[in-house]
Amino acid sequence: MVLDYSKRRLRLRFPIQPTQVTCSLFSLNNRSVSVSGENIKMLVSEILQALPASVSWMVLFNLSAIRELADEATIRQMYHLPETIDLTPYSHVVLTSHGRFLALPDELQLIEPRSGTSWSDQPSQDSLHDRFSNQLQLFPVDEADCLGLGEKPPFTPVLLHIKIKSGYGEAKAIFEREPSQDHYELLRAVGVTFVAGEFKESYYLAQFQNRLPIHIHAGILSHFSRTAHCNLFFLQHGTIDPPLEAGLLKACQDRVTWARNRGFYALAKLAQEACQQPMAMTCQPPLPGQPFPYGDLVPLGFILKALNTPASLSIAESGAILAARQALSQFLLNQRQGHLWAFHTERLVTSTDSVLVLQGFNHPEAVEALESFADGQGGYYPQLWSSEPQPGKMLFDESSRHWCQSDYATTCLVRALRQDVGLDTKTPVDYLAAGFEHRSGLYFANPYLVDWVLARAIRQDEAAAPWRQKLLAEVLASMNEDYSFGTYDVPMSTALAILTMATLGFRGRTMGVAQLRLLEFMDSHSLLPAATPFYSSLRLDPKIPAKTLLELLMIDSLAPNQSSHRQEQIHQVWGDYHGISFYVDTHQMITTALAVLALSEKCLLEQQDLTLSDYRQSAVHPRYQCVSHSDYITKFALPPFLRRKN
Repeated sequence: MVLDYSKRRLRLRFPIQPTQVTCSLFSLNNRSVSVSGENIKMLVSEILQALPASVSWMVLFNLSAIRELADEATIRQMYHLPETIDLTPYSHVVLTSHGRFLALPDELQLIEPRSGTSWSDQPSQDSLHDRFSNQLQLFPVDEADCLGLGEKPPFTPVLLHIKIKSGYGEAKAIFEREPSQDHYELLRAVGVTFVAGEFKESYYLAQFQNRLPIHIHAGILSHFSRTAHCNLFFLQHGTIDPPLEAGLLKACQDRVTWARNRGFYALAKLAQEACQQPMAMTCQPPLPGQPFPYGDLVPLGFILKALNTPASLSIAESGAILAARQALSQFLLNQRQGHLWAFHTERLVTSTDSVLVLQGFNHPEAVEALESFADGQGGYYPQLWSSEPQPGKMLFDESSRHWCQSDYATTCLVRALRQDVGLDTKTPVDYLAAGFEHRSGLYFANPYLVDWVLARAIRQDEAAAPWRQKLLAEVLASMNEDYSFGTYDVPMSTALAILTMATLGFRGRTMGVAQLRLLEFMDSHSLLPAATPFYSSLRLDPKIPAKTLLELLMIDSLAPNQSSHRQEQIHQVWGDYHGISFYVDTHQMITTALAVLALSEKCLLEQQDLTLSDYRQSAVHPRYQCVSHSDYITKFALPPFLRRKN
């Protein structure tokens, strides 16, 4: 049997015995046709032929493709179908200006889901297929998993064709002209991005990509109260008017709040686990050294800081977050040596590790104790040292000579903490300004981590206003096209960039869209990928035999071929070879805490900032263009400490 719907006629091209005909009714332009016998697959083009031209708009969905993305209960909610209806028999959901319908794959019927009746309408000379024939011939209509068409005066007719592949909807739309793309950054809230567009004869072909799991989840968060907005966006040829903008702003807020709250519970779980058993970072020394657990205290300072935020306390009704915060606080207090902390339990107390843990506390006496590390000129040593073994001091060694000087990043954190607890600052703004251009941390493996602690150090001083403005400009100029930041450890870099923006008072839409990008990095457990926040370096003995050095370099250079995650860790910097050790946030504590902190920052989405092209007018500083930790460390983080005379 072949169905030919051209010219709105149904022709049955096979012999039919009267006894085989049943009463299955399909009304095509008010023409009744009886069909039975063989299975008939309802095609998209057939559905369009069944709908009269009087329909203002129509959008249909292939249920077999949608079922791969959502369960039946969610699908019913998406399309506002009766809660009890069984969707198994149906092939398509058809939404129209005249109502919503379900298509049967084996019978030529469109069923109204609440009444169960077939489609009926006033007699019509033309079908919807006829009305939009010029647009429909531009696409393989029957291959569409979603097809939308319609007309909303004063706009001309529009057509949308979507094919679903691996959770993505590849969409093409016929517009009258190129859209302005005003507010398009907000489309990320519902998983949509504008890909490209081009003029073709008398129309503009716009291409979009829709991350359907995000799109569906945004609908769930709104209880599918804004599903009509999708239609309006395309009926208006990609124009986002004030009502659509308001809906997208609400979607942004809903998704960020949801991700933030889930992140709090993920951190609470990590905190409770860390109180029960050691959960250290992983030190990766240069080869032939092997990785080992080291650093079980510092990550907990980040978690405690996040759990202390007002946003955390507002969702603590269940008691889980409050209990985790109290347990973690007491655990860290039990690990103190005097007032301060080490990087790892029962190891050497340092100022760098102490300021990182103290992020989670408001203890003026502990912050005051950091003055034992002051260099007397406004800076702070990362640790104390001695040529002879002494309690609380690192034993001096030529390989770590560059450790024995003030650290810019540590100094920033000490200054910030003194402000937080109400103590007078001992570091002049001029001190930080003098180190601005070459800012780095002796142990910080990420430029955005340095930026964040600097922003915290200068956030309150009127005299630092020019430096705040310069810092913000450099960070914004480094933003990627998708509103992420960095070239390595991108999720952590993005969280840190958001925190820097917020600290510097830049809380408009750019920050909000960056928050949307950040939450996309969260996994199903609301954790961010592991990253490498810290490093340490030791100078190799200049008198090392050439053969031994060559062997080390050979081992190091072969490492990337053995593992795609390995970087070369022996580098020549300022004439000397240094071995670099990385400290990996194995349990995803620091990265997740930073993400939750970033998502907790209040955003003023209604406040539009400059466009992405405006930010790009400033050159990106090379520190943000480094392709790896080693690249950044050897070019920017380490050199300032080697060029100084110790």
